[in-house]
Amino acid sequence: MAVVTEKTPLVSSLHDRSSNQRDSRHHNEELSVTFAVAENGRGPSPRRVREGGVVRQLSDRLIVIIAHHTGSIGWLGSMSIAVNSLTGPAMVNLPATFARSGVIPTIGALVFVCFLSSFCSMHMSNTISKVAGNHNFKKEIEFSEAFRAFWGHRWFLVTQVIFFCCITCLNISSIVDTGEVVDTFFGHWWPRGSGAFQISGSGDTHWIRWDYSICSEEQLHQGECIPFHDDPGTLITVGKVVTTIIFLPLALMDLKENAAWQILGFAILIVTSLQFIIQFGMSGIDFNNVSLWGSDWDDLLGVVLFNFALVIAIPAWLYEREPHVNVPTVIHGSTILSTSLYICIGLLGNLAIPNVSQNMLESMMSGIMGRFMQIGASIFAFAIIGLGIPLFSVLTRLNLTGSGLCSRRTGNILAVYFPFTVSLLVNDAGDVTKLLSWGGVIFTSLVAFILPLLVALHVVKHYDNPGSITVYFGLLESKSAHLCSLRVLLFLAITSVTIAIVGNFV
Repeated sequence: MAVVTEKTPLVSSLHDRSSNQRDSRHHNEELSVTFAVAENGRGPSPRRVREGGVVRQLSDRLIVIIAHHTGSIGWLGSMSIAVNSLTGPAMVNLPATFARSGVIPTIGALVFVCFLSSFCSMHMSNTISKVAGNHNFKKEIEFSEAFRAFWGHRWFLVTQVIFFCCITCLNISSIVDTGEVVDTFFGHWWPRGSGAFQISGSGDTHWIRWDYSICSEEQLHQGECIPFHDDPGTLITVGKVVTTIIFLPLALMDLKENAAWQILGFAILIVTSLQFIIQFGMSGIDFNNVSLWGSDWDDLLGVVLFNFALVIAIPAWLYEREPHVNVPTVIHGSTILSTSLYICIGLLGNLAIPNVSQNMLESMMSGIMGRFMQIGASIFAFAIIGLGIPLFSVLTRLNLTGSGLCSRRTGNILAVYFPFTVSLLVNDAGDVTKLLSWGGVIFTSLVAFILPLLVALHVVKHYDNPGSITVYFGLLESKSAHLCSLRVLLFLAITSVTIAIVGNFV
């Protein structure tokens, strides 16, 4: 019996991998295809030769397909991931921001940051395309890996820490907000309301309940009827448990598997946003609720910056998107669409709801605007904010495991189980507000704006590779023009972050 062995390169198509598979996308593995040929002193029979030829052809065809990674996320999935990255928990703060900071400053800040975020994302995409051998995004280059490619291992580790803190901050906020929404839903619709295990400082545990009947009419109108808001100790609520049961399994999936859920979330976002806009208009617009210029702008940029964290999804998406999906179209289209939704919902919510609360959904879910709005608000919060949880977890894990820093198991512990565990201990809405503000100003500002521009400036200055992304619609093609524009964008980003930080101290 003679054995012929053929070794052919193979690249794994799985997005995540354990530590013993970490280089499967950057380096070739060997796939051995063994064919047995009968030898009885006469050589192989014609039938065996024909069968062997068919098997070999099928094997070679399969190897060619697998060896060249091709993304599977199409245009709709790409837009869904991008928009869902932009419409997280901070979106519900915007009506209060319009009321506090005024129409003109808030819209101006949104448009400015939309412009800034788009070009930061474009430059990050172009920088990733400049990594050796990645002109067509065939390599898995996550956020921190791009910095290692051009700045070395030290910056790889620094950006790992910053990226982890940024998205974990976003994730904990989303989990807490979603759990609060579920508790509010049970408090209004379940016969005995919602419940929670209360753990006191001495370690004693009690089962407590909450429903909307304990709130006054004034609290309902002002959106201050918040579940378990005044209960001391650590509270493990029904809402947090339900949120964990539903979204934790999704967080353990990869990006391709999550794309279908992101499309569902995107569809719900469009439908519920249209419902809000129509019902705000039908419920009556009161221009006395708004001011053109406002009276308090301290945290305006902090809240707005927190919304535009698109860059965090760019590296993983570039690797998994289908080749025909146009990068500039998705980036500019998603930021413009999200900004339009921010303005419409934020402004109309402020016009329609008197004394709008910091979390607009509390006012809408209280039932003061009708059952239809109450149900729509519950679906919006649970689906839109909730589906951001697995997306954040997946992106965090990919950045940890994509460059071989840790195994998938360790990545899941840090990116999935850690934020879900911490969220169980966060009860006070004021703590979440501070987390949103400071997380937006510091970590998100670094990851979404300053760091991408810094590495892009370095690469343009020291490398001649133009990259595969046309950043400025073909208008600024020269190296000097790119350097000048990057310095301007970096100045605007640093100035915005500085103003936001100073505003939080005033």
